[in-house]
Amino acid sequence: MTIRHLKTFIKVCELGSISRTAEELCVAQPSVSQTIIELEKYYNITLFKRVNRHLVLTREGEILLAKAKEVIASFTEFEELTRNLDSKPDIYIGSSMAFGEIILPTFLERIKKQMPDVDPRLYIEKPDVLKSMILSGDLDFAIAEGLVSNPHIKTELVGKDRLVAVCAPGYKAPNKLKLHELIDYDLLVREKGSAPRRIIDYRLAIKGVKIENPRMESASNLVIIQLAKSGLGIGLLAEDVVKPYLDSGELREIELDIPLERNLFLIRHITKRFTSAERKAYQICKAILTEKTAD
Repeated sequence: MTIRHLKTFIKVCELGSISRTAEELCVAQPSVSQTIIELEKYYNITLFKRVNRHLVLTREGEILLAKAKEVIASFTEFEELTRNLDSKPDIYIGSSMAFGEIILPTFLERIKKQMPDVDPRLYIEKPDVLKSMILSGDLDFAIAEGLVSNPHIKTELVGKDRLVAVCAPGYKAPNKLKLHELIDYDLLVREKGSAPRRIIDYRLAIKGVKIENPRMESASNLVIIQLAKSGLGIGLLAEDVVKPYLDSGELREIELDIPLERNLFLIRHITKRFTSAERKAYQICKAILTEKTAD
């Protein structure tokens, strides 16, 4: 039995006529009759008796009518609750610190404008933590710097960015350096295990060198920027993070012989099925990353 059977039964009771019910429901009269027959056959009862060409509910029909109305009322309440939940959903999004700083202000602005009823929950974590949260279902999707190799994670390439070497305008370093020459200077770098640090360490390892004793390691981009501005060393950070300081002249870029580029991916669990709100938020995030990395 389906909700349609119960709704048709209730409508026949209200109108007292098969033909009027068919007209109101915009279906053929035999369809209404068949629905009532199916109900009676399925439950082995008689719902109506004919008196002077009028349908009259039997005692069993009266009892079931009351229950049918309760079922339909509960189903209607369920549908309304579902629609309300879908219109005001929580969306769980992850990002590294660098890209949290780069895109979150724009992302939140667009979400507020385009999806005012959505409540985004944002998590800024290290790449390995983001991957674990995707696998556990704690995140709907996340921004990943570099390809995530896991058979249970679906990835979509959305752009590229690069790391740049920056220092104070008066810092004693030339405007151009070979990558391996960076280790001769005081370096201000992200912590081990972070996406920017892994790229730097990998590129230096190809040259047969590594960062032995950096001036400072930090999980904070802002701290690295402040120390670089103070002339305490060379910072290595994402271009979008330092761009305002390069534009204002507070920092200058040191050109490297090897570009420190990285791919950017949006990741989600391979079995994840987006709700309409999650899909829209995903597309907004994708658009922002594509715009920023295309600049």
